[in-house]
Amino acid sequence: MILPDDWDVPGEENEGLCRQFDEAIFQNAEVSIPYRWFAPGAQGIVPLVVYLHGADAVGNENRLPLSMHDIGTMFAREGWQRSHPCFILAPQYGRSMHWSIPAVSRGLMGLIEYMTASFPNIDRRRIYIYGYSAGGVGTLRMLKEYPGFFAGAISICGATSREGIEHLQRVPLWMVHALDDEIVKATYRDKYSSDLSHLGSKDLYLALKEGARDLHYTEFPAGYMKEHYGVHPHCSWVAVSDETNTEIKEWLFSR
Repeated sequence: MILPDDWDVPGEENEGLCRQFDEAIFQNAEVSIPYRWFAPGAQGIVPLVVYLHGADAVGNENRLPLSMHDIGTMFAREGWQRSHPCFILAPQYGRSMHWSIPAVSRGLMGLIEYMTASFPNIDRRRIYIYGYSAGGVGTLRMLKEYPGFFAGAISICGATSREGIEHLQRVPLWMVHALDDEIVKATYRDKYSSDLSHLGSKDLYLALKEGARDLHYTEFPAGYMKEHYGVHPHCSWVAVSDETNTEIKEWLFSR
């Protein structure tokens, strides 16, 4: 993937946070998934956060999903772990694959089940999932395929098909998108079409908000990501990982 010049880069803290993750490979009969995982220092029952990377971090060594952006390590920060200790699971898919391939989504669920079996102090009632770009797409796909399993989710610059979107009303979901994102659009509506088969975050919110119990949508206006963060409008995950923006993260952990 050729990245624009104004793509984001991780902060100075990121490298140290990456070193706190262990690495392993999960394998079943269908797929092999390299992953990294973080264990909290706190005792007691704590949640598990599943983080899905975008297409810019594809590979088979599971370094890029954490080292490329701050979004994958934000819950490992010392301040957050002090007040909200949690396990973090960061899987990676290989080239020519994506989260929506059935074998990959089944493998991911197998990995999550393996983690909960391996660590009895993971709170099975508080398994969260979030991702950006292709990971936002994957987050929505997992919510549709396993309705009711996740306690809460954040989809950042994601999109999905219309099929099965009713399941998204069953889980607390917060979507984030920049209006001028042209890589994954916030809306695919135009003056020629309102009957969409492909839905961006704004399309989903408008379609589901009336019947959803806990659905939220944050839209950054055109120019916002460039003006406030100096990055490409697709990089709306930068606003989510910003330490000063705690609302969405606090919301997720309250579910």
